[in-house]
Amino acid sequence: MGKTDSRREAIIKTLRENGAVTVSGIMEEFGVSEATARRDLETLEQEKKLIRTFGGAILETVRTEIPFYSKMDLNPEEKRELADKALSLIRDGDVIGLTGGSTTMAIARALQQRPFERVTVVTNAINIAFELAGKPGIQLIVTGGVIRTQSFELSGPLADATLGELTIQKTFVGADGVSLARGITTFDELEAHTNRVMMRHSFETYVVADRSKWNRDSVFLISGLSAVTALLTDSGLDPATRKAFSDAGTRLL
Repeated sequence: MGKTDSRREAIIKTLRENGAVTVSGIMEEFGVSEATARRDLETLEQEKKLIRTFGGAILETVRTEIPFYSKMDLNPEEKRELADKALSLIRDGDVIGLTGGSTTMAIARALQQRPFERVTVVTNAINIAFELAGKPGIQLIVTGGVIRTQSFELSGPLADATLGELTIQKTFVGADGVSLARGITTFDELEAHTNRVMMRHSFETYVVADRSKWNRDSVFLISGLSAVTALLTDSGLDPATRKAFSDAGTRLL
């Protein structure tokens, strides 16, 4: 196998591990020029092995939604890092919102590790509700709605009606895609809508997404980046992506 083919196989391997690659990352890892990196991505896209994005690429397979419990097994260390960051933002007496998702589930588990006198959690995810039900120091509010078994989220008019009666201080939103071009995206239209409603009734919104979700788009828009207080991601996000979002005026934590 030639050097070029070996490099392109290594790029696909990195994509499978991280969900995304960047041109700058390829240049740094393989010591190639920007033109060579872009040519590699163009060739791999023609072979239908990836989808090019702003400054990089994502796997062709990311257009297919991964079931929730499979997501829980992906990037566990990064999820714990994000949960710790979210926990540092929560104060005793807060009313917080948690949408569905494997990272927000990690936040729910982290909440139990800190002795709060009283934190109110509003969620539309039944798995998160089950995780937190009866836990000391946590008051739980669960929306109504129709459940979607891929994500265990309740959504639709009943969920929206519940959220419309509430005031939330800090909402933590899971996402399937985060990009400069489209913002925050997910796989389901009703979930996207209910997430937006929760955001509208919250003073602050924090999107939690590990580096595999960045520079990629899912099907339905949750919100643009301007509606978000900050994006929480793990320390492995490449510097070029971090700089691009910061330069666009987005706060990263």
